[in-house]
Amino acid sequence: MYGEIDLELFTHTILELNNSFQKLNDGNFDVKESLDSSYENLKSLYDSLNEILNADEINANEVELFCSYSLNMFPEYKSQLTNLENLDDDLNESVINLIEIFDKLCEIAEDYFKNRKVML
Repeated sequence: MYGEIDLELFTHTILELNNSFQKLNDGNFDVKESLDSSYENLKSLYDSLNEILNADEINANEVELFCSYSLNMFPEYKSQLTNLENLDDDLNESVINLIEIFDKLCEIAEDYFKNRKVML
């Protein structure tokens, strides 16, 4: 879908993240594959969002919804990940990757709203 955010991929990723967080909260640390998949999906969405925002015309409703969600939820996800303890090196790397993509998505969302002069 050129010029549109893949909302199906986004929804799938959020569900996968929520399932991973539930497992982590239950003490099940066998989530590396799921976290890595979520990272790849979010990276793809980030790249897509960059392309969309550089286009001549954008679907502001869709972008604003995505950016609002990013600013509201990703800091919470990041907080949950930074509070994890006793992770092995492989899982810790997956967590760091997710934190970095959450930061990038929040940054692009903040820039979007700042450029549109929208107050949050």
